[in-house]
Amino acid sequence: MSAIANSAVLVKLNISVWGATKRNKQLEQELAVSKNADPQATRMYDNLMVGSVGHKDIQKYAANVRLWHAAMTLPWDDKGYRLCPTSLFIDYKAQHNWKKQEFGRLIDVFEDKYSTYRDVAKEYRGDIFNENDYPPVREILQKFAWNFVVAPVPASGHLCIDLPEQEMQELRAACDDEVERKIQDAVKESERRLRKELEHISSKCAVVGDTDDKRWHDTFVSNPLELCRMLKHMNVTNDPKLEEARKKLEEIMEGKTKDMFKDQPEVREEVKKEVDEIIKSYEW
Repeated sequence: MSAIANSAVLVKLNISVWGATKRNKQLEQELAVSKNADPQATRMYDNLMVGSVGHKDIQKYAANVRLWHAAMTLPWDDKGYRLCPTSLFIDYKAQHNWKKQEFGRLIDVFEDKYSTYRDVAKEYRGDIFNENDYPPVREILQKFAWNFVVAPVPASGHLCIDLPEQEMQELRAACDDEVERKIQDAVKESERRLRKELEHISSKCAVVGDTDDKRWHDTFVSNPLELCRMLKHMNVTNDPKLEEARKKLEEIMEGKTKDMFKDQPEVREEVKKEVDEIIKSYEW
């Protein structure tokens, strides 16, 4: 346990964005009557920021940051904490700080243009527009939030509780077991990411004959190489088999280009053979 406690930290990132929706019970009732339906069978929500590019930008940005956060970390618990290897933390924190600043910039733009967005929504919403649905911008801004927490990986040896020795031993053992379970879940996530990428490469390379440009993108090469870079840090148990599979995939994709896969069937055939061998030989 102490090795993990020294080689990883727990991070939690929560991003809140104003939903800009409001349930419209009047329209629900009208629809139910017109369609001879039970009012409980209808749910209608007004889009308060319809036509607003700025609000959509914030929603999309927050969603992309959440995906980035998940890709840079491994699962830990159901309370929002995820495991981040210390060898990756400096890079993670630098990117986090930049992304937080960009989030703040988008909020500033929204604040400046809030009245304009409301006027645009008024044109779209017609007779269902209600001025009371739009509180002052200072109230709306409170619904946007960025909360980031860093915590140590719990270690049973750090428990300082005044209990009899027998109870303390049982508590430490329970703590160790729980941490071990979470570590194994993190390892499984690393394996899942690797297998998914290997299977994707194998599937794409199975195509026979000439292919068109639309089928191949630079990310077909860059994504597995980026995954290999990440897995070098995310092998938190230093599993030699996972490291061997990672290195093999890295060697296979290093120096390749999308055009090689597009134009050279022999490259696709050889790469498929090699990645299939990794899939077959690894003890998933």
